[in-house]
Amino acid sequence: MNKRPYSGSLSHSDSQTPELPDHLSHDSPEHSRASGSAKKPRNFIATVACENCRLKKTRCDESRPKCGLCKSLGLECVYNERKTSKRDHSLSLIMSTLHRLETKLESVPTAISGDIQSLRNEMIHALDTSPGVSPLTRRNLNSKEPVGSERSQLQGLTPRTVELNNDLEHDSQSYLPSGPVDSTGLVSVSFSQHGVISWLGAQNILPNRLLEAYEKLGKNYVIDIEMKRPMLPMYICPFPPHAGNNWLETLPLAMIKGLSDAFFTTFNLYTPIIDKNFYFASTLGTAIENNFGYTIESCLALNIMALGCIAIHAYQEGNYPLPGSRTSRFEPPEWMGVVYEEPPGLRFFNEARQRMGFLMCGNDLQSCQFYLLSFVYYSQILRPLDSWAMIHRAATCCLSMLTNRDVHFDEWEGDMKSRVYWNCLMNETILIQELHVPPSGLARLEELVPIPKFISFESVGFGTSRTMSLDEIDDSFFQYHFLAQVAHRIILTRIRNSLYFYSDSGTFPRPAINTELHHQLDQWRVNLPAALQFSDNPPNPSTDHDTADSPATEAHLPFDPTRHALSPAIAVSEAMLRGRYMIAKFHIGRPYLYKALHIPSLLTDHDLEQIRSGLLNAMNWPVVGGIFRRMKSCIPIRFAFCSQFFGQILLFYCISHSPESRVRDTLPPGWEQWNQEMLRFLESCAPHSPAVAKDLELLRLL
Repeated sequence: MNKRPYSGSLSHSDSQTPELPDHLSHDSPEHSRASGSAKKPRNFIATVACENCRLKKTRCDESRPKCGLCKSLGLECVYNERKTSKRDHSLSLIMSTLHRLETKLESVPTAISGDIQSLRNEMIHALDTSPGVSPLTRRNLNSKEPVGSERSQLQGLTPRTVELNNDLEHDSQSYLPSGPVDSTGLVSVSFSQHGVISWLGAQNILPNRLLEAYEKLGKNYVIDIEMKRPMLPMYICPFPPHAGNNWLETLPLAMIKGLSDAFFTTFNLYTPIIDKNFYFASTLGTAIENNFGYTIESCLALNIMALGCIAIHAYQEGNYPLPGSRTSRFEPPEWMGVVYEEPPGLRFFNEARQRMGFLMCGNDLQSCQFYLLSFVYYSQILRPLDSWAMIHRAATCCLSMLTNRDVHFDEWEGDMKSRVYWNCLMNETILIQELHVPPSGLARLEELVPIPKFISFESVGFGTSRTMSLDEIDDSFFQYHFLAQVAHRIILTRIRNSLYFYSDSGTFPRPAINTELHHQLDQWRVNLPAALQFSDNPPNPSTDHDTADSPATEAHLPFDPTRHALSPAIAVSEAMLRGRYMIAKFHIGRPYLYKALHIPSLLTDHDLEQIRSGLLNAMNWPVVGGIFRRMKSCIPIRFAFCSQFFGQILLFYCISHSPESRVRDTLPPGWEQWNQEMLRFLESCAPHSPAVAKDLELLRLL
């Protein structure tokens, strides 16, 4: 993809250049014609130019030991390497920390490895004696480590990464009624919260009226219901209504910029799909230049404005001042009417979908970004299957970009590819684990694609050594947050692959594996940068800070006082960090909850403590309380939270109705109130998703 020059850097001639309006960058066609048509647009970025090229203001090809110009002129070629900034050191520190975490995840102690191998052997034996197991399952479990040519085909892939690509078959077993294969065998425990209702131990406790309603729906009712829902409306309402079919060409530039800014200060910060500098330097200008025609740049800009409409709603719900506002609270802009649509941003999203129909075969970086933006939009309006379709298409783009070709991850474009890859992989993992849809195979590349470095886009003449602004400091905070998400996803996958098994003998889950996973999760938390650290005392969910003019109270200020502007993104990021920690703690405890419902008489003191810890960490999730009681437009992965709450409500019910008093005594104080909080969350989401509405209908039968 071409990289357009940044504003004010195309020409260094002495001739005066006419002053351009604020809305046009100097890389627009008008400026290109004004500065001479002979100059070709530059199609690469010189990260470090030699001194001679820098003095002559000419393009340096960065050849070593001599660049082309110095070689042709017989000059000595000297490169002055860029000085590392504080931000570089910070990113280096967190990446080394993540590398240590990844090493720990793959270096399980020998005792634990023995436990897992013993588990595997027991499972193979059980499956061999079970008539209902497919030959494909037996073949996968009996397969040995690849050797020779097979190893070369899987270079760089760990056994856990290879296993992750068998998610389709693993998940197809997860909806089966969970029970022992035989008296000595092991079974896989469903990682999906919707799978809780099929646990045999749970079915012995849940009311018959609920089980009968569930039987009528079928085990895949979530997918069935979502597939039958009406398609997203295809009509387009121009704004203003009298503007006609060419309404996009008449949009005020203040509106375009305002919606784009709202997107970049919310969704893109904790889902970093787009480079803000490149968007404003190239993408947006190209879209406006072509009157939002049938180009990939137009599709990207329209999707960003669609998400910007949702972001404006979040600013309004949380009473946060809009970007660039001089006030301390939300004040609607003149063009506020454009966001009043159901769902918000649909007019822009449909215009983008209409154009993408002619561009849908593209598999480059910008196409991948379009599908990821579409995934985010569908996620925010609670359309999980549409979200999966978009994430699967984005995964295809990633596979096309990252296989059978060289990718330079230490350059801007290569680093952007690693950003979209990790965005895609993490979000796809959530969907395939909950919906049991086929994985794309993207996980095969997990060991080959590095964690993104967040290399800044630099246009011609826009030096990398400039002073860092406050906005960039804020950006680095969210970059650290994203990298922490990557590390957390690795740990959560490890929890699933190592712990989610059950034995009637009561010997599994094994304490050694449990201890190691708790240790890894605590190390993840301890090694977070200072700005991302959070306390052990979460906000009280029973306190609804609903004062309209006090966002500072609800956003829970981070420790770094240099961040000057409170925003929905800060509130979301901090809530998600604490939430992710609690989610992982809860998932470590779920296999013990399974055990408690199946063989409560064999529970040990260690088991009971893990049950107590799991239930405690299933409560008071920050995305439900405080500011999020109102600011629902900005809550990410809402369908995943709805699914979590569905399973958690069932678990709390089953534990509270267990015939064993020791099991009932593990319930933490306040769990009944938390049940009501989860139900209220589902009630707020049910009108937007028929599957969530059906979940709520089932829960009301308890």
